[in-house]
Amino acid sequence: MPTLQNAQYEAFALARAKGTTLNDAYEDAGYAPGNGHASRVALRDEVAERIAELRSAQVEAEDASPQAIIAALVRMAKTNEGLKSVEGMKEARLNLIEAHRLLAELASRRATDRVGLRLLANEYKQSQA
Repeated sequence: MPTLQNAQYEAFALARAKGTTLNDAYEDAGYAPGNGHASRVALRDEVAERIAELRSAQVEAEDASPQAIIAALVRMAKTNEGLKSVEGMKEARLNLIEAHRLLAELASRRATDRVGLRLLANEYKQSQA
């Protein structure tokens, strides 16, 4: 399912998928707090389907490779940027920061692995000499 056309519904679905309470997600989406309509939004077919889709993507990401996780974070950032709201931009920025952190961690691990392999190769050469 693509991003919801209604930006407030999309923001609500994103917040609910992350585990935010109904009322907090409702308020985060820009609705007036305390009017008791959060459950009505959550029960709308398109919103419920979007929440389920986002939660499913989160479960898949937990089992995915680091590269797939980074790609998912970038996709989420683009989705959040499309909301054209302060909350959406904030989430987009956080997604991009997390993607950058994961990329740096991968690069560090690769460098460590290369050094380890060089040490093993040198030890092997010395043992063969």
